[in-house]
Amino acid sequence: MIERPHTQMPVWQKSMQLIHLVYTLATTFPDSEKEGLGRRIKSRLTDIPVAIASALGNGLHTASASHLKHALEAVAEVETLLLVAVQVGILRQNEFGQLQDEMVAIQQELLLLINRVEKKKR
Repeated sequence: MIERPHTQMPVWQKSMQLIHLVYTLATTFPDSEKEGLGRRIKSRLTDIPVAIASALGNGLHTASASHLKHALEAVAEVETLLLVAVQVGILRQNEFGQLQDEMVAIQQELLLLINRVEKKKR
């Protein structure tokens, strides 16, 4: 298998780990929510590493910022959707807490990368 630059980035690796955690957890959702909330969470969740790959696939450059911001928005949306799952009793608070820790780490790394890109623009 050919290694791609983005697969070596910790933020991409963490986003792939988050996908594994959430997909595993989503199997416990009630059948009525696997197609609704579960599908929406998984859809936005996969946007995170895809946007990171788009941003970093050809190296970090000025056009990368918009892709990284898209990934950041997806993290915020996933976090909100998971909070909805907690609110309606699908997800336990302690399960959400573990996922939130992962999402905060991803957000912090994305913000650092965005700052690096925006400094290059100046």
